[in-house]
Order: sequence, then structure tokens, then C-alpha cells
Amino acid sequence: MTDERSVLNEYASLTDWLEEIAMKMSEEVFFRPIKPGKWSPAEIISHIRAWDDYLLQERIPYLSSGASLTGLASTVEEVNRSAAAHAHSGFSKVEIINETVKEREKVVEHLKPLDRKQWTDTFYIDKFPLCLTSYIKGLIEHDEHHKLQIEVFMSEHGLLLSLN
Repeated sequence: MTDERSVLNEYASLTDWLEEIAMKMSEEVFFRPIKPGKWSPAEIISHIRAWDDYLLQERIPYLSSGASLTGLASTVEEVNRSAAAHAHSGFSKVEIINETVKEREKVVEHLKPLDRKQWTDTFYIDKFPLCLTSYIKGLIEHDEHHKLQIEVFMSEHGLLLSLN
């Protein structure tokens, strides 16, 4: 399997985690902050959906060899604030998880047809060189960080975690 295909498969695997692990939480636990002053699993998962949407709208269409993209400095707080508000706008746990699954699936479908060159071409974000493979690997690390936060929180609430 090529590196980009394994990266894409790992990126896509978030949907399995959402359906098999995150769905185990009760509505009450899903909307409870993971720690005082921190986001709830609902807000974290909504945050992931919001960044997938950002990737689909503001990154993927502009990724080409030599492309120069602006950083996220002014965008981060706005996207995160909007994601947190979205999580508390009346959607249920199932709705938030399902819309996040659908958004990730959309991103994956946009990335699937890309050839090896498109995965390895260099582009720049604030003059920092990247390729799509390394960019998506960074997003996978971001997912892993948030998955771990939620799994620790679930464990603290007595929810067993098993993918078996």
C-alpha cells in the first residue's frame, strides 16, 4: 500500500471511532465538559467537523504544486468558537456524530482520486513547505489528540472502550 493510501485510510478511520466509541456516551456525558473550563466531547467532535469543512472549502481546492496559502492565525478562534456554538445549538449526540462522519467522508472522497504527485507536491502555508501527505498526517495527530482526550474522559465515567 502506498504511503498516501495508508495515510488516507488512517484519516478515514475516524469515522469508525466515532461510530464505535463516541456513540457509547450518554447524551448527558456527551455534553459535559471533559474538565472544568474545557470543551465537552460534543464540542470536540463538532470542532473536528468544522476543521474538516475548512479543509474541504479552504485548503483542498487550493492545493497545487507551489501554492502559497495563508496560515490560520485569524481563523482558528473563529472556527473553534463557531464549532463550540454549533455543538450547543440543539443538535443531539447522534446528529453531531453523524454530521462529523459525513463531513469526514466528504473529505476522503475528495482526496481519493488524487494521484501520487498531488500527494507529494510541495505547497506552502506561511512560507512553510508541506505536501498533502504531511498535512494529512498532521490532521491525524490532531484527531488522535482529541480521541485520547475523549477516551480518558469516557474511562473516568466508567465507559468501557473496546473495538472488539
